[in-house]
Amino acid sequence: MKKLMFVVVAAALLGAAPAQAKELLGAELCGPGGCVTQRAAGLLEGPNGPFGGELASAAKPGPWYRGYLLAGDRGKVVGKLPFYYVPGSGGQVVQPGRFGQVTAWTRAQGKIGALVAALAARIEPYGTPHMTSVTMNGKPVRDPQSYLRLWTLGHKATGYPNGIDSAQVVFYSDPASPWSDGNYVVAYAKSSLLLRDGKVVALPKDVAENLAARASLAPDDGFAWTWAAIAAAAVLAVAIVVLAVALLRRLRPRPSPRPVAQA
Repeated sequence: MKKLMFVVVAAALLGAAPAQAKELLGAELCGPGGCVTQRAAGLLEGPNGPFGGELASAAKPGPWYRGYLLAGDRGKVVGKLPFYYVPGSGGQVVQPGRFGQVTAWTRAQGKIGALVAALAARIEPYGTPHMTSVTMNGKPVRDPQSYLRLWTLGHKATGYPNGIDSAQVVFYSDPASPWSDGNYVVAYAKSSLLLRDGKVVALPKDVAENLAARASLAPDDGFAWTWAAIAAAAVLAVAIVVLAVALLRRLRPRPSPRPVAQA
């Protein structure tokens, strides 16, 4: 099934090139400081297109690059095929959802993987994306940045969504990133399930409840309670010291009056 999905995605990617494009001439990788390009031959490897390897789970949000494969004819570039590269996940190539296809996450392998890794060593990546907004069925959520947790939360699901309580989650960032460019994310809050670019995972119950309310998904790590406890302890300590000083003053023996010398 994974291989079939990969072939379909690869075919869609190559189909996006201009009609006159007959070969891949190289790749271009971009970061916030600009782009670097390198020509290479023989990038179209095997029946699965330029990106080899198994489909992978979505990577944790972090540093990333915007990339393009250079499509051409007889050495002349006539079009660019977009992709993203996430180096911190073992080197994943992300083909954004296009032409009705779900975003595909794959391991960068073969000549294209070596080429992209070499380009990444020459330029600084974009940082973890900042979400300008996140919507659920078109309605904005509170604390959109916290919704990046949806890319890392979850464990293997034992069931499958029934589709009754579905809500499509759409991420927006500037610039677009591997986690906010045509991704297909659907939440099933009542079932505590999440469909994330083709993979279903089970969510913790408290996260699912916050998701249903479009509330913040920031973890409750007890940080605020810790500082409140420290502040309360400090106030108590000061009160104890003040009380102790007052008590010592009351219990301190008073000196006996001295006789006045007679003239």
